[in-house]
Amino acid sequence: MSINHRERDRIIALAALMQAITLVQQIAETGQVEQADFETALNSLLAVDAPTTEAVYGDIGQLKSGLKQLNSQLSKSKDKKDVQLLRYAINLLHLERQLAKRPAMMDLISREIEQIPQQVEYFGDINNAQVIARLADIYHRTISELNPRIQVQGEPSFLQQADNINRVRALLLAGIRAAILWRQKGGRRWHFIFQTNKMLKIATSLLD
Repeated sequence: MSINHRERDRIIALAALMQAITLVQQIAETGQVEQADFETALNSLLAVDAPTTEAVYGDIGQLKSGLKQLNSQLSKSKDKKDVQLLRYAINLLHLERQLAKRPAMMDLISREIEQIPQQVEYFGDINNAQVIARLADIYHRTISELNPRIQVQGEPSFLQQADNINRVRALLLAGIRAAILWRQKGGRRWHFIFQTNKMLKIATSLLD
């Protein structure tokens, strides 16, 4: 099967989206997060001048869990958790469409994110609580005003902790970044209806 660059890029972006919301679910259910995957998501927000879609995430290896989750979503064997993830994914893709109609909001997000590298330099680590709080605040003041608002399901004891709220919001911002990439590479809703098998083959080949 021949895969063109745009098709491959779309699957990379979807895998990144799935990885972000899988991490959201991890935090909601366990209060923990896969650290390497979390940092991949955060770093993608700063990769504004990456030469390729893959370079936004470092390399394909950084998206292994997202590709696995995408494979699961595109195949027919879903469990209850997968259905919840699918709901998050659909909502993020809807939010990206709402955001596209708000150029002023897009500009505000871009300007705010441009300042994050200075914060990372100051605190020495993108995983610093202050940096994550700043990213969360960007999401809270912009995307969370749009509909549909994403309601994260999980353990209230975890979801009420300030650090976890910030991590979830930062991850949802990274999910929006992935949704924008998907759309920029020609991703459309009908692909999920008419090209599921092709998408699954590409995702499987990238995972291999």
